[in-house]
Amino acid sequence: MKNRLTHKETFLVAIMLFGMFFGAGNLIFPAYLGRQAGSAVWPAIAGLLVTGVGLPLLGVAAIGITRSDGLLALSQKVSRPYGLCFTCALYLTIGPFFAIPRCATVPFTLGVEPLVGAEHSGLALALFSLVFFTIVAAFSLRPASILTSIGRTLTPLFL
Repeated sequence: MKNRLTHKETFLVAIMLFGMFFGAGNLIFPAYLGRQAGSAVWPAIAGLLVTGVGLPLLGVAAIGITRSDGLLALSQKVSRPYGLCFTCALYLTIGPFFAIPRCATVPFTLGVEPLVGAEHSGLALALFSLVFFTIVAAFSLRPASILTSIGRTLTPLFL
């Protein structure tokens, strides 16, 4: 027997997914891309929609349709070694190589750096990163309440 989500649960899941996928890059990058695209605005919009909307949507759909337990289970359908290598490479790319440092530098560059000036930006970035990642760790250490944290607390702040 399949349990169906109530309308409220469906709404909360939708808000949670929005909160997970919508970040500073989704707000800043399209404007920057539009400015850089010049007269080639339609190919730029198409590329942004494919990579910024289409691929994440396909990822969520792939997990849902295959009913996999996660990325490792999904990628191991190719082969076990491939699944392990792909999952490790993806997590390293998404996490420590690119996304984690960017999560602190984007809000710092937009919100703090103009206030402190270039001469103090190194120390200010270190302090900002410490405070920023402490707050992130506080949210992350309670995974059972992530729906509440993202869906009910952070998403209204985004809007």
